[in-house]
Amino acid sequence: MNALGDARVADYLNENFVSTYLKVGTFQIVNGQKVGGNVASYFCLGDGTVLHAIPGQVGADKFLVEARWAYEVRKSALTLSTDLRARQVDKRKYAEVVRQAHVERYHAEAGHRGNKQALPMSMPRNVNQQTQAHWLFASKPLPSIDRVYPTVWTQILREKLSTLPVEKR
Repeated sequence: MNALGDARVADYLNENFVSTYLKVGTFQIVNGQKVGGNVASYFCLGDGTVLHAIPGQVGADKFLVEARWAYEVRKSALTLSTDLRARQVDKRKYAEVVRQAHVERYHAEAGHRGNKQALPMSMPRNVNQQTQAHWLFASKPLPSIDRVYPTVWTQILREKLSTLPVEKR
């Protein structure tokens, strides 16, 4: 389930994103292979605000769906929030477009019918991790990476944060 090892994912990311990583949990390298730990993937703007996240390991097809969704939401938010005459982006409108996209995905993935505007007051536990991520970004759109990764790591993935070095065997 190594989505990043899939050539389609690598090509799409290289064409549309700048990639980096940050180690925040513990794992070991045994015979050159990562063992243990978890992963979260973030789609950020150039200033480090997070547009979207994928908590946990997913296959290449799911990763591509989420990456394409993040890319399209960014394009839509930029288009709908830009005053072309003044060449300025209305940051509030941009955030609202992103928030609404996450609200829609949250309700669709949670299988909700009826009132699709209201969100639970706290992180829902009866939905999958991706749906929880949509709730998080619908509740607080465009957080900075340094503020949101601890929430994704500890509350969605239920992992402990760690700065311990990687153990090699």
